[in-house]
Amino acid sequence: MLLANKVLAAAHAGARAPCEVTVLAQNTGLGPEKTSFFLALGITTKISRGTIEILSDVQLIKTRDKVGTSEATLLNILNISPFSFGLIIQQVFDNGSIYNPEVLDITEETLHSRFLEGVRNLASVCLQSGYPTVASVPHSIINGYKRILTLSVETDYTFALAEKVKAFLADPSTFVAAVPVAAATIAAPAVFIGKTDAKTETAILWPPHATS
Repeated sequence: MLLANKVLAAAHAGARAPCEVTVLAQNTGLGPEKTSFFLALGITTKISRGTIEILSDVQLIKTRDKVGTSEATLLNILNISPFSFGLIIQQVFDNGSIYNPEVLDITEETLHSRFLEGVRNLASVCLQSGYPTVASVPHSIINGYKRILTLSVETDYTFALAEKVKAFLADPSTFVAAVPVAAATIAAPAVFIGKTDAKTETAILWPPHATS
């Protein structure tokens, strides 16, 4: 983030160039009276529709070269700010320890992933301790719903959604016929050969919810 936040800076005569500067081929919009100025810098131009046009890219300044008055004037006339200012960290000091600046190489993706990891850990701790929070309540509701469905399947207690589950368990072929071919292919590893009971089939339909 620090490297991404830089401020553009104009070229000043006498300053050392931190990078090379190339002027791209373009129509400058300047009048013909400036032609000699470009020729003095060795820039090939032509007059196009009453304005000066640079015919090819020109390397105006090399890295670490001192910026001349003519070069600085040309860049300012063309409204080009070739340099930039930013913060470069050499060392990081924290609580008596010194670290390399690489420890600050943090992107938005890193912050996002660390935040999600913290939410998952918080939800896991809250689920294990029985303390409800915004992060854990959705998981608690889902886990409770699974337990109610399991209880309904194994007892006479029933409700609307449980009736559908019992219907599926009573006649699995009805469920298989309603599933698209692609979904059936994905679900293939969960098929058991042989005799199964209600507990086994319930576990297949509603595997234990991961809390981590």
